[in-house]
Amino acid sequence: MGPPAAPQDADNQVLHFLASEGYLHLALADHLGMVEAYSNLFTKSHQFFALPPESPQKTTYQAVSGPAASEEGYSKIPGEKSILTTRTSNRCPEILHDDLKKAWDLTGAFMEKTISAIALTLDLKPDVFAPFVTPCTTLTETKTPTQLRMFRYDRPTGTEPTVNAEKHKDLGLLSLVIGHSPGLEVLDVSNHTWMPIEEDACLPPGSKTRSGGLTATLLGGETLAFLSRGNYKAGVHRVVCAPVSASNNDPFRFSIVYTLRPAVAPLHTKNFESEITGEFGAEERSEGTSSARLFDQIMRSHWNINAAKEVREEQMEEQRTKREQLMAGEGKGVGVGV
Repeated sequence: MGPPAAPQDADNQVLHFLASEGYLHLALADHLGMVEAYSNLFTKSHQFFALPPESPQKTTYQAVSGPAASEEGYSKIPGEKSILTTRTSNRCPEILHDDLKKAWDLTGAFMEKTISAIALTLDLKPDVFAPFVTPCTTLTETKTPTQLRMFRYDRPTGTEPTVNAEKHKDLGLLSLVIGHSPGLEVLDVSNHTWMPIEEDACLPPGSKTRSGGLTATLLGGETLAFLSRGNYKAGVHRVVCAPVSASNNDPFRFSIVYTLRPAVAPLHTKNFESEITGEFGAEERSEGTSSARLFDQIMRSHWNINAAKEVREEQMEEQRTKREQLMAGEGKGVGVGV
């Protein structure tokens, strides 16, 4: 049985589930304009990824190579996935611009409302997250850390499913994953099993039909876990693609992910202390230093799930070495809120 569906006005029951599990199913139809916006964006996403590699819509926005390839622009990992990451309105392919902006702005407003409700569950001021969220709620020419990523995953040609994105947590505050077909799996922390949250059996009855065949999953991120002092968990998840079959002959799986990362602003951790959250430790406190410092610490303690395979493997090896050194007492950890 799946998680409770979040109503349009988030309440304590569904936010308690998000806090303890790190994920929450949403019925997209419960949020005005979202079904139309994301249905239109998926149509344009199909068209964009189908363009030839030499198309100016792709070459103009080609991502840099290396670990930062997935941070902005178009990139392709052969045999796994193609990605387009957008962060500003002037670095967005023309074919996508209008529909992407509409989806971004609607999602930004939803995120702002949700993060305010989360603050209240922690006995914090409702606008405590505002300096880190409000600058990200609309797509403009000003770059913020927040991103909207469109994915086209390659389905396996054999008979067995493949893991196209290994087990990981997102780095930011919240992520909204919109699915066009099943593939996202979340870790059930109570029994340590994977739940295919986009499959019909895991969805509230009728939610997918009402939402135009689309699914929506809200995930907590590492930054939210840190600022809530662990009261909200970061959702552990992965992507598993089923092979092409008679019932599904599309060779690709499409998804769209809006990742709310904190805007750069002075961070005062005392503003996030309450009877519920408690006090930050001496090494965790920030008295006006940039939020970018916290996010950089979180980012450096992780490997990039959307980097090329050889880059991921190198980063994973570095993280293993750091953990071994930490366990042996030979080094200091760089992870925050992990």
